[in-house]
Amino acid sequence: MIPGSNVHTHTTFSDGSNSAEEMVLAAMRLGFHTLGFSDHGHAAYDRCGMSLHQEAAYREEIRRLQQLYAGRILILLGYEHDWLSPADFSEYEYTIESVHFVPVEGGVFCVDRSRSVLEDAIQQHFAGDPYRMCQAYFRTVCESCEHTRADILGHMDLVMKFNEGRDLFDDGDSRYLNAALEAADCTADSGLLVEINTGAIARGYRTEPYPGRAMLKRLHERSARILLSSDCHNAKHLNHAFETAAAVARSCGFKTAWMYRGEQVEEYPL
Repeated sequence: MIPGSNVHTHTTFSDGSNSAEEMVLAAMRLGFHTLGFSDHGHAAYDRCGMSLHQEAAYREEIRRLQQLYAGRILILLGYEHDWLSPADFSEYEYTIESVHFVPVEGGVFCVDRSRSVLEDAIQQHFAGDPYRMCQAYFRTVCESCEHTRADILGHMDLVMKFNEGRDLFDDGDSRYLNAALEAADCTADSGLLVEINTGAIARGYRTEPYPGRAMLKRLHERSARILLSSDCHNAKHLNHAFETAAAVARSCGFKTAWMYRGEQVEEYPL
């Protein structure tokens, strides 16, 4: 079964290609019962995040759409928060906690900006050792899980985005895998919903969703709850590769997943 919902959706308020209303119309054409918006919240270091003024306008627009399309589709006002930025979640109906940035001496660096940014960070901040960089990333993921007030953990191995060919580092190497599995344990302990995220497939970076199979198997062993999301930045990708994500989840032992139906979260068979 493929869920009739997606709650990881970006619009032109942050780094998406479509307006919020265009996303709603696309979701209705697909027969969705629920669409959640989760544009990037304000962070002073993040060029993809909204300004505080944009955040207010974003909330106003999503609330307008909730009223306009009431009875036709359930629309949720959500928010994607980067762990290193301060935030007030009180205005939102759900929140996705994500790690896009890793702290380093003198600031932060972004793990999903580009391959060259990632390579430069490895050289400048981790003495050329990609595994030290991965370990720093997963420490930040663990920290976010332990302290967040969010509902969902986003793309928990985002550090793999530009490494589909495993030519930058090997995700089967113990130096990577030990840190990744520790992050999976932290996530399971937190009780957060864990998204299986197909966004990098839609944008041509990956052939399988986040997180990788080893992490998914550990999450299944630890009885974590998963949900499918498309991390959609373009209306045509609202349910992109959900079948692939469901198949990967099943191969890792999951028989059910969770989805939002309005503000309620319900379990369904994969």
